[in-house]
Parts: sequence; C-alpha cells; structure tokens
Amino acid sequence: MHEHAIEHLRRAGQRRQFDREDRLMTIGAASQDVLLIESGVVKVSLSAGDGSELIVDLYGQGELIGELGVMSGRPRSASVVGHISGVAVRVPGVRFRELARQHADVLLMVNETLDRRLRNADHRQLAMASREVPNRVAYQLVIWAKEHGEQTADGLRVRGITQRELAQTVNASEKSVDAALQLLRSDHLVQTGRLWYLLPDVRRLEEKLDQPSWKPGR
Repeated sequence: MHEHAIEHLRRAGQRRQFDREDRLMTIGAASQDVLLIESGVVKVSLSAGDGSELIVDLYGQGELIGELGVMSGRPRSASVVGHISGVAVRVPGVRFRELARQHADVLLMVNETLDRRLRNADHRQLAMASREVPNRVAYQLVIWAKEHGEQTADGLRVRGITQRELAQTVNASEKSVDAALQLLRSDHLVQTGRLWYLLPDVRRLEEKLDQPSWKPGR
C-alpha cells in the first residue's frame, strides 16, 4: 500500500540488524531518527511508576517507529527494544522531514500510521475496560497472534512474551493472569510454554470474545 514511500525511506536510510533485547530507542532521548521495520518484531514500552515497563504494543514488518518525535521535535515518548531478531532501516530525522515535505506518499504514510495507532489505542482501551481479566488476556493474545504470530501445524504461536509482560499489557496482576491462562488452557483455547503462547484456533477464540456473556472456564 505504501510501496513508494517505503522505497524512499530505504534509499534515505541504512539497514541495521537487531536482536532480541537490543535497545533501539530510549524514552526521554532526543528524537534523531526514524525506524522502518523490514523484518522481525520490536517491543514499544513505557516506564511505569514502580520502575517496571508497560508494553504499548508490538510492531513488525512495514511499521514506522519514532516518526512522531521526529516530526514534532519532541523527545522519545517510549522505549523500543528488539523482540524478535530482524532488520530495520534507520532514517536520519532531518532526511525524514525532508522526505515528508517532498513526497506526498511519505506524508500520507505518516498520517495513516498515526491515525491507525490512535484508533487501535481507543479500541483497545474500550475493549480492556469492559472485560474481565481472562477475556482481556484472550483478546490481547488474539491481537498479537494475528499481527505477529508464527504459523505452525498446531496453530498460531506468539513467542517471546513473559507472563509479567502480558500482565502489564492487560493492566492486571501476574496472579490474575496466571489464573486466566489456566481457564483458557482448560477450555483448550490456549496452550502455553516458556515464553510462548499457542492459539490452536484463533477464529474460534474470536467468536467467543464476540459473545458478551462469554467467560472462560464456564
């Protein structure tokens, strides 16, 4: 959809590999460049009041990261670290602003990226506020599986997320998330292992989430 914009960014930047836990951006730092994710997945997070991190989202292939700070001149509003090893194109901020001025397709990509994230954030906030913890856990796993899941013979697998990170993302305690996963496992909707979650039938789980009265384990 944004092929021309992506090509402009590739020509203006440098491709760099990143591994899991590599820090690509730090909250509060100057916004000096923009990342275009070519492959792999990165984790965007905020600092919580107790010193822990709150995952904002995971972003993968084709996503822009850091564009808002570069366009506004403000410091980084979040930290970005590698989640699944991959490659990113790093575009200097000055060059990125030039591209946005010179090429309508680049500016359109920026505007659509911001609009999509705002809509997704609003939708997620409403969905989380109106659901109990097991439903919130199921909802978040469905989102991650559809966007970044690894297709296996047994279903879609989400890798690299700790139970603590899942709890922080759905705004719940680790204990309540552990209980929620037990319910989802008992309904054969989710399988879990060390740093992975397997959804055997994403469509079936989505259908259950669409039922207002559905609660795992019942």
